[in-house]
Amino acid sequence: MNASETSLWQLDKLSPLAQWIHGNALKFNLVNTTLTALNVKPETDVTYLLGDRYLDFSLCLFFALLFPAVRFILRRFIFQPLGIRVLFGGDPKKTDVPIDEVKLRKWNESCWKMTVYIAFTALAFAVCWGEVWFTDSRYWWLGCTRFPPCNLPVSRGVLLFYCAETGFYLQAIHFLAVYEERRKDWLESMIHHIVTSGLLIYSYSVNFTRVGVVVILIHDVSDIFLELAKLARYADRDDVGQPAFIVFFVSWVVCRVIIFPFYVIRSTLFEPVVLVAACLGIEPRPHWEIFNGLLLILFVLHLYWTVLIFQVIRRQFTHGKMTDVREKGEE
Repeated sequence: MNASETSLWQLDKLSPLAQWIHGNALKFNLVNTTLTALNVKPETDVTYLLGDRYLDFSLCLFFALLFPAVRFILRRFIFQPLGIRVLFGGDPKKTDVPIDEVKLRKWNESCWKMTVYIAFTALAFAVCWGEVWFTDSRYWWLGCTRFPPCNLPVSRGVLLFYCAETGFYLQAIHFLAVYEERRKDWLESMIHHIVTSGLLIYSYSVNFTRVGVVVILIHDVSDIFLELAKLARYADRDDVGQPAFIVFFVSWVVCRVIIFPFYVIRSTLFEPVVLVAACLGIEPRPHWEIFNGLLLILFVLHLYWTVLIFQVIRRQFTHGKMTDVREKGEE
């Protein structure tokens, strides 16, 4: 950024916190300032399918009702019959097969989650592949001329993704509270579901949807292999479970312990302030604190679960068997 551009910064219109963020971002070279709001053309304002941002987002309620019905159908006709055959070697059409109901319930739960994570990961790649903001975090903010909501366009694909994800997490809170197995990290999982739901709703309302898609993609991709490893463990297939767990571990560390804090949170902390707010004289508070606060809660949960993952690895080496340290019956 040249001297004439730096002289156009409107720091006097920002709060002391925003000015401090701006100064430290430049001091430690945390933001690439070769592009700012001063030399990027504003994008077309948001257009809505139903004429209003919140009417569009009401589609998430449709998905919240749809997912339980889809889950029931898949469990009844695919997951459970397959589980009876794989886990117990029986014919699903017969009733004389001895069945461990708890194990079968866990199998159904993991089958459902893996299916959903695969679908969401595919949808996320579909809506962001080829977009400049998929690989350049600066375009999560550039083109926006106001906060909030940021007046960047929301494609129909991004809207569909947001409504589907939000609907899933809203109904997942109910399922976790009432139906799913109570593991040792139940409280942390509930916090995760609530925070993720809040993050989706809030980021859509202020139109931080580009970064939101990337955040959810980072979360979903590694969970595919976690659920695959669980299914293999339930079926006593270490030849599948151990490679799946290794892929899960690597993807977890790369996505949630490296990319999430050093790429995503670095961007959300500094880039909107330096690239947009300071150039246009837009105060990013209180949305800066709310959005980053939700992301930091997720990161703390990531670190907690990373510790549990290392406990699983330690048990693998000490006992020669991969166990889920979250299960109450597996000490």
